[in-house]
Amino acid sequence: MKFSYFLPTKLIFGFGSVEGVGAETKGLGSTKALVVTDRVMVKTGIVQKVTNRLAIPFEVFDEVEAEPKIEVAQTVADRVRSNPYDLVVGVGGGSSIDMAKVAAGFASNEGTARSFVGNDKFAKKPVSSIMVPTTAGTGAELTVTSMVTVDGHKQWINSPLLLPSVAVVDPELTMTMPPGVTAATGMDALCHNTEAYLSTLANPITDSAALEGIALIVKNLQKAFESGTDRISRESMSLGALMGGIALQAKMVYGHSIGYTVATRFKLAHGVSCGLPLPYIISNYAVACAPKMKKLAEAYGVDPSTEPQALGREVAEKAMGIASSVKIPTTLKEIGVAESDLGAFADECLAMYPRPNSPLVFDGKSMAQLYRRMWEGSLEA
Repeated sequence: MKFSYFLPTKLIFGFGSVEGVGAETKGLGSTKALVVTDRVMVKTGIVQKVTNRLAIPFEVFDEVEAEPKIEVAQTVADRVRSNPYDLVVGVGGGSSIDMAKVAAGFASNEGTARSFVGNDKFAKKPVSSIMVPTTAGTGAELTVTSMVTVDGHKQWINSPLLLPSVAVVDPELTMTMPPGVTAATGMDALCHNTEAYLSTLANPITDSAALEGIALIVKNLQKAFESGTDRISRESMSLGALMGGIALQAKMVYGHSIGYTVATRFKLAHGVSCGLPLPYIISNYAVACAPKMKKLAEAYGVDPSTEPQALGREVAEKAMGIASSVKIPTTLKEIGVAESDLGAFADECLAMYPRPNSPLVFDGKSMAQLYRRMWEGSLEA
């Protein structure tokens, strides 16, 4: 066995962790900060909870939008280059964290935002950054990726240099998430952990994180959805999402690729677009990932005693039940995909979002069959 794992980010977790932001700012030796967030976070007062603890001058950029377009990333680049900021603080959900990560990179690297789309385009080390997530979903505070929408299609800006200096994960900041956001972000975290576990790039570190993350989310997502003030479930969801960020160094498989094909067209939250394919991905990957299915079943709370294909179906049914319990759609028909468009979506998935780390190889025919099953709601692989 041979693998590598890289995580230079200092992690601070637990209720009240946001109190330590000032100390971390001092420790980084920063002198002026740009706080990257959205207007909702400002209105709720969460941004002020963070900025009250900053020990240095700061300015706020609150123009981040959900599923940000590349034009937003360019606005972020222009803003962070307009002053001598030596610290970027991201406050909010995955979109704000993603834009804060690239802001730190843009501060020390010249070029248009579009020129950084793809892999490893940053030449110089970003300025210091502190990420403070307010949702339990993307785990973006511990990943190398920032997602952007380019000309109507989901794309990414990837670089290990984007890993933040510090991640402050305080479950208290997630307590005000409404049920719909709790559901979408929670499903996103479940997808991250599950897809990373099924990836051919998985290793003992990512597998351990993924299985723990799955177990936490399976046991707590519905509780957090139904009772947002339940501290135990909120803490568990924050930890499960964080585990997903750790596991994602193994990369995602075709569940996220499928999600990308429908997200922008049907204006779906990211966790909804990737949560819908999850049960079908599990059932389809079961045989290809046979040696790993028993542990996956245990993490999902399913009896692991049957053979892989049947086990995949049972785990898939459990995943579909979880999605349904938090009102996440479970078929492409529900979100408005036309039957006549299934082939085109399948072709786009393979052409634009290939997954060389997928243990199951799809061609045009098999991917079209998968899209049809997702349209019909059939878990038969």
